[in-house]
Amino acid sequence: MRLAIAGLLAMTLWSGAAMAGPVVHTKSGVVEGVETADVESFKGIPFAAPPVGPLRWRAPQAAAAWTGVRPAKVFSRDCIQEPQSEPPGPGFNNPTSEDCLYLNVWRPKQRTARPLPVMVWIYGGAFIMGAGSFPIYDGANFARDGVVLVTFNYRLGRLGFFAHPALSREQVNEPTANYGLMDQIAALRWVRENIAAFGGDARNVTIFGQSAGAASVNYMMASPLARGLFDRAIAESGGSGSNLKPLSEAEAAGKAWGEKMGAHDLAALRALPVDKVWDGPVTTTATQPVDGKVVVMSLDKAFESGQVAQVPYMAGANDREESLLRWLPGFDTQWLKGLGDKGPGIVALYRADEADPARIAAKAWGEAFGAVPARAKVRARAAKGGTAFLYRYAYVPDAARGSVTGAGHDAEIEMVFANPDLRWKQSWSARDGAMARTVQEYWINFARSGDPNGAGLPHWPAWRAGEAMQMNFERAGAAAVKDYALQRLDAVEAANQAPF
Repeated sequence: MRLAIAGLLAMTLWSGAAMAGPVVHTKSGVVEGVETADVESFKGIPFAAPPVGPLRWRAPQAAAAWTGVRPAKVFSRDCIQEPQSEPPGPGFNNPTSEDCLYLNVWRPKQRTARPLPVMVWIYGGAFIMGAGSFPIYDGANFARDGVVLVTFNYRLGRLGFFAHPALSREQVNEPTANYGLMDQIAALRWVRENIAAFGGDARNVTIFGQSAGAASVNYMMASPLARGLFDRAIAESGGSGSNLKPLSEAEAAGKAWGEKMGAHDLAALRALPVDKVWDGPVTTTATQPVDGKVVVMSLDKAFESGQVAQVPYMAGANDREESLLRWLPGFDTQWLKGLGDKGPGIVALYRADEADPARIAAKAWGEAFGAVPARAKVRARAAKGGTAFLYRYAYVPDAARGSVTGAGHDAEIEMVFANPDLRWKQSWSARDGAMARTVQEYWINFARSGDPNGAGLPHWPAWRAGEAMQMNFERAGAAAVKDYALQRLDAVEAANQAPF
């Protein structure tokens, strides 16, 4: 009894106060979260050691174990990143740090006899911004529907994607360059090893993400180092994943940058103040070098050859992915010009729905970025015997009318999480709430069984050769459609010109 009392006292030393929230024993130590009426959350749990000092530009190392009870009640700092033109919510201002490899867990308060499906969200942001702390990613609604939801941070920009000859020499038998993707793999390994303690099923883990997060899902599908760490995958507006470069080219660029900064060896590079490392994105997005261990080939090649995880796969894009052009002015006309003599034929196919040449270029670019690569990956998974589902999201919430003109890049996220976008000045209508329930149910059903279908939902057929079925989410609701925009999407795909 004395030992038990002593142990209990030791567990309270971390916070200096008696335990007041739910407690979970992870492999690194005990964490104490926060409970509401029906959901428990645990925030700021380390899944790797701080990637600072000698661990800057190294594969993530194991988090140090701790004694006592570690408070897990507030988000950690987000990773150093590019300031966002639109904050993720009014008043949201989470500080940033190089010490940022932490994750967050939501679970239902009510315990169940059987372990629950686990969903792990990977945020977007062009690999230069984003965090697991954003309000729209709050996992409470997933937890209420019987899911253990996880979000986490991964290194961004030059801190997360950087190559240098000296790093390759130092890490000769280790993966290099794609440290942000390595962080994702480390987080998934943590989930496999620890999520059962939170009531999750460690053998039923779904990864899902949007934009760079969806590209990350596809990299996890293709990376040998991520094999066996997840069981289903959802990619929302992931693009082509063609933004790769040879490791030698990335090393040369890294060496040139280091010399410009006056840092000619690793010690000097790692001694640079973080604000000097983060001197703004080198390009529009961070690039993923083909390092041979994390990234071994292009995503197109991996999917087409079947060299991806053999798990159920869902992918799709939004109706107005061209909304991205506000940050990429001129990309659409440059892309269209690059199609050469194929360009006029593609323009003609879009002219039936749009007369304005500028809008035609934007729409074609948007579908080349979103719909075409999503369809190609789903088709490739099905062709290799995999279970795959395709969607198109075109719903505009009543709450957003007057604020947006269509379902742009990232528009589906509020429905997936069933969290109203904080940018809207109006509350969700009954129709908005119904669409959120529909979308989230499909996502949760897929996480449970690898099939999005369920009672009370319109049937969503899996992709099969010769059928080309997808689920469309529109103002009228959800409906399966065959051969959506087949002629123009085929023409864009045949042009084979990556738009991004």
